Amino acid sequence: MKYGITESVKTLESKTKVVDVIHSIVEEKTKAVKYFLEGEEFRETLIFGAYLCGHYMASSLLNDSEKVILVDKYPHLKDIVLNERITFMDINTFNLALRNKRLNPDLVIDLTGLGGVSPEVLSNFDPEVLIVENPKGIYDRDIFQADNSREKLKTGRRKGLLNTYRISRVSKTSGTMTLTIDTILDACHEIRELEGVLYVVPNIRYYEGTLFHEKNVKKFIGEINTPAVTVSSLEEDIYPKVEEILGKNIDRIKSFVEPVDR
Repeated sequence: MKYGITESVKTLESKTKVVDVIHSIVEEKTKAVKYFLEGEEFRETLIFGAYLCGHYMASSLLNDSEKVILVDKYPHLKDIVLNERITFMDINTFNLALRNKRLNPDLVIDLTGLGGVSPEVLSNFDPEVLIVENPKGIYDRDIFQADNSREKLKTGRRKGLLNTYRISRVSKTSGTMTLTIDTILDACHEIRELEGVLYVVPNIRYYEGTLFHEKNVKKFIGEINTPAVTVSSLEEDIYPKVEEILGKNIDRIKSFVEPVDR
């Protein structure tokens, strides 16, 4: 806690960090996937998309698969893969392995969303289970036209569509970063209504610029390890209310895998 312009005004930072919101979302998505898999074990798991959710999900599936491969077109994202049991492939390494028929996954998960892995790439495999993330949050004409998640679900013996929404709230997409930003912003609006609060500042940045334009993984990790909000208040004892509001908004995020028969 710090003072503001005068000692009557306190500056408070939330105990909840941006990374805590991210972890809650990717954990929710991972739980939905594992529930759909019903405790099955796999020989080789192939996950497309390392960013935010992919690495967490890959780590969570290590005990259910003899081998877990994480594929991303950005080679520098290898730096976020801390578990040595996860095999990271950039797109060139993946294409070479595909041509040489060194990949034979019985579980394939596509988390790349809009503009990600094409249906043609997924058609190279015939896994026991294929799960594709649905990138849509609400009806947006341009997003619906760009979405090809159901077109990807043409292979595999058992197929599922990973859906993620916020209860009683609107997010344009199911992307983890979209949900993180929307969750923090909506919490700010509620915190602002507390008596004694002067204003609330969301401590969010353009994280994808750091990670994909600057290609600075270390800086990105530092940026998300900051308090989610800063509050200017006349009262010191609003900490519990701030955390309660943040927690309530995080709990609005729900994921489930929808079985797809086709």
